[in-house]
Amino acid sequence: MAEFTIRPYQVGDFGPVVSLWGRCLKRDPISRETFQVKVLADENFSEQGAFVAEVDGKVVGFLLAIFRKVPLTGVGLQEDTGWITIFFVDSEHRRRKIGTALFDSAENYLKANGRRKVVVSSYVPNYFIPGVDVDAYPEAHEFLQKRGYETVFDQYGMSVDLLDFEPISEYYTILENLLKDGVIVDYFEPKFTHKLLTFLETEFPGDWADVIRGRIRKGVDPRDIVIAKRGDEVVGYCQVDGERFGPFGVHSSLRGKGVGTALITKAMLQAKSKGTRHLWLAWTGAVDFYSQKAGFKVIRTNRIMRKQLEG
Repeated sequence: MAEFTIRPYQVGDFGPVVSLWGRCLKRDPISRETFQVKVLADENFSEQGAFVAEVDGKVVGFLLAIFRKVPLTGVGLQEDTGWITIFFVDSEHRRRKIGTALFDSAENYLKANGRRKVVVSSYVPNYFIPGVDVDAYPEAHEFLQKRGYETVFDQYGMSVDLLDFEPISEYYTILENLLKDGVIVDYFEPKFTHKLLTFLETEFPGDWADVIRGRIRKGVDPRDIVIAKRGDEVVGYCQVDGERFGPFGVHSSLRGKGVGTALITKAMLQAKSKGTRHLWLAWTGAVDFYSQKAGFKVIRTNRIMRKQLEG
């Protein structure tokens, strides 16, 4: 068999990498447009951290390693952490140490840039799979274990059919009780834009506020966003984007009072009224909550894994 080489990403790799991605990751193909936005336009992307495996001029593998060069709101640079957000090797070229060589290159790259641990693959904002899908990609999971990656925790993809969806029996009682406490669950209004962003930046530092900013700039149906408000303050939030559900969050002082149930139920009823027949969410650890309050079912188990880098 011909020898392989590992090299940095080049402009001409665009089409071959996108095509190979779809063949290797059957559950998670990517479009050329998404690759452009979530890989090449990522402010932390570097060609030196995007590794291509090549045999006789043909792309047979790819790995993307990232570290923050630009701070994330409320999180900073996370100076000790790097991420491997995606990796794959053509099925015809596996078990030739190509995956090992890709990971050697990536880990050395991250160490050379001061990272002391690497995580697969919960990088925000531009993650592709929130961890390794242990059912769809068992070979990748086994490979990571052998390489010394340990499980941090599992996150679950879930979905729900809205055709027969109805609120749980206590939904309307929850709304009444919240109203007595001065909390109103309603559709978003433009006048609450700054209050919503402030709530998200304070309670959920990271990319949530940027997601809403992006939707507002593009033009969003306000009824696709549900908020909980107390006076002029936003104390809870949930959104639907097409068939994609979430995220949602509640102010720390109000958790356990039914605000979350009220938010997600109102959002789901609105989606159903628009003709949406199915909703899905990419990752959550709150399996019991979603299943009991809204009928969601687990469809994927994603394992977030981590390794300490030596020296």
